[in-house]
Amino acid sequence: MVQGISGRHEFSALELASLASFSPSYDYGSENDSDSCCESQPCPQDFSLNFDRAFMPALYSLLFVLGLLGNGAVAAVLLSQRAALSSTDTFLLNLAVADMLLVLTLPLWAVDAALQWVFGSELCKVAGALFNVNFYAGALLLACISFDRYLSIVHAMQLYRRGPPTRVTFTCVAVWGLCLLLALPDFIFLSAHRDERLNATHCQYVFPQAGHRALRLLQLLAGFLLPLLVMAYCYARILSVLLVSRGQRRLRAMRLVVVVVVAFALCWTPYHLVVLVDTLMDLGAWSRNCSRESRVDVAKSVTSGLGYMHCCLNPLLYAFVGVKFRERMWTLLLRLGHPGRAGPSRQPSSRRDSSWSETTEASNSGL
Repeated sequence: MVQGISGRHEFSALELASLASFSPSYDYGSENDSDSCCESQPCPQDFSLNFDRAFMPALYSLLFVLGLLGNGAVAAVLLSQRAALSSTDTFLLNLAVADMLLVLTLPLWAVDAALQWVFGSELCKVAGALFNVNFYAGALLLACISFDRYLSIVHAMQLYRRGPPTRVTFTCVAVWGLCLLLALPDFIFLSAHRDERLNATHCQYVFPQAGHRALRLLQLLAGFLLPLLVMAYCYARILSVLLVSRGQRRLRAMRLVVVVVVAFALCWTPYHLVVLVDTLMDLGAWSRNCSRESRVDVAKSVTSGLGYMHCCLNPLLYAFVGVKFRERMWTLLLRLGHPGRAGPSRQPSSRRDSSWSETTEASNSGL
């Protein structure tokens, strides 16, 4: 788990990867205490520690396998027709890569959760930054898809189709660059830190308490609230336009994109609400005691596990909701299984033919 030099629990974006509450409880002092047990010594964390050690490694291992296979399949399908990728497909390809890179860090955090961090400070920095880069990238790429659809349907503006072919590439590069900037604190402040009270070493932030609060705020704004607001506004406007125009075909075409956004909100909202509660308790705005603190620690582990599941959920949504994605996947499997018998897959006639749904095609046809 990531913690500051004070020894108090501090959860930031990296904690989604290193969620186990391995440090002792907050050592609050008299300033924010509401329970006499916490005034003289840290609260006992036996229950949350045992829960995390049993729950998190198993969850990380499962999500590592599912996320790698699922997002690998998505990337393979999109790359199999890379000459005709739409702008939406390009964003989704980058999203699949972000999810794959994120789940690649899970085996490291599984070891950290079950035992301790044994990989040294350099890999601690790299793994933490890699996690955060892809955490932010996933949210921002979904916002890019939403904005692209919004311009196309609401304003009939083909930002990427009618512009230079490299425009969508530049957008993706800008997103990745911004995510690298947001992950700079991990490169600077993360290190393998020895906790003498636990007799264990963990990958932790080492800076003052205010730094953890700043990271929490950054994660909440850049990794959740702003992308979610962009997605909600764009799709609310899109659906209102399609309902007025009675474009039933286009409404069906939008269903996968809407489902993906709803999945993002459902997976990550519980975690951010729990972190908000923990932050209010930390600031003294909400009284805390040992029992409440233990429940919040367990809730953070469970809800962040739900957030992790989002990395594996998108490929399932594409497979069950995206008609064209299923067709492309089946064609690719036939080509791989019978290379001598299966002919070349049918290539899209234009960049409008999206491989995962009819969204691009419908939105380009005019209202």
